[in-house]
Amino acid sequence: MTFDHSTRSDGGSCADIDHIHKKANDRKRDLYWVGFLEGTLSSKFIESAEEDAILAEADKFAEFFDDPDAADLAEDLRARCFSGQNDLASAIQGIVSDKRTALLEVASYSELDEINEFLGFCAGVICDGVILQSEAEAMLARFHDSMILSTSVVFRDLWRALEAALADKVLTEEESEDLREWIALLVGDGYTDTGLPNIGNVAQLDTPITDANAITLSGSSFVLTGPMRLGPRSFIIDEITRCGGTVAGSVSRKTRYVVVSNTASKNWRASHYGTKIERAKELISEGYQLWFVSETALAQAIRLKDEIHVPD
Repeated sequence: MTFDHSTRSDGGSCADIDHIHKKANDRKRDLYWVGFLEGTLSSKFIESAEEDAILAEADKFAEFFDDPDAADLAEDLRARCFSGQNDLASAIQGIVSDKRTALLEVASYSELDEINEFLGFCAGVICDGVILQSEAEAMLARFHDSMILSTSVVFRDLWRALEAALADKVLTEEESEDLREWIALLVGDGYTDTGLPNIGNVAQLDTPITDANAITLSGSSFVLTGPMRLGPRSFIIDEITRCGGTVAGSVSRKTRYVVVSNTASKNWRASHYGTKIERAKELISEGYQLWFVSETALAQAIRLKDEIHVPD
């Protein structure tokens, strides 16, 4: 089995595709950063534990993406340049405004943009490990203002939890902890809980299988999602079928594996939900035995099966 990584079936080079995906991922990370900073501001003030979390996030963001605004913010926080909480909040709001203006100059917000920013917002809210009533109200307001968020299967449980918690307009400690757990499923635990920034953290729910030995090809139903780097989709389908598996066009209760394209950003798995991934997450949450699989692991599993096959 040979996969050609230099060209695609449509004639485009992998370098061209990589450039396109880099631009998309650059936009994702800016949206995440905007959302994160807005999340830290959602309580209308910078909480005491949030400052350390913002510093850690800014450091990691600058490290990942060489972002000058994040680097400047981290330097100013470390040097204690801000005269007080209001000064820091004003600086953060300035970064948000500048980033959003730059993003809108490139393109108007898409549905995916709104989802990516909301994931960053969730990470900002949870960064200090505590959900205040004002933060919960700000999150719920976003659901009420957005048809995209309120109809997304990915956010359904969080939305319901917010509605229930704020029905009496009072957020108890138990309800706050419940919301924290729902948010952690989407973006991971906050900095206060882990000592790590949220960037790059993803829920275990959608961590794909990377070990080829954990994949059973024969008798399993697969669904492919995203543009595949391993070759034309028809070729990949033929390979899975040859190994005894089946491939469906949509996720159902019969699906065992959803194959995630290698073109998805390694650091932003949690920020790109298509309808197939949404449906898979829904079924997993309902208890169905369904797993995400990396495209590379699938290719390795096919190679392994060919290596151990003994001709008649």
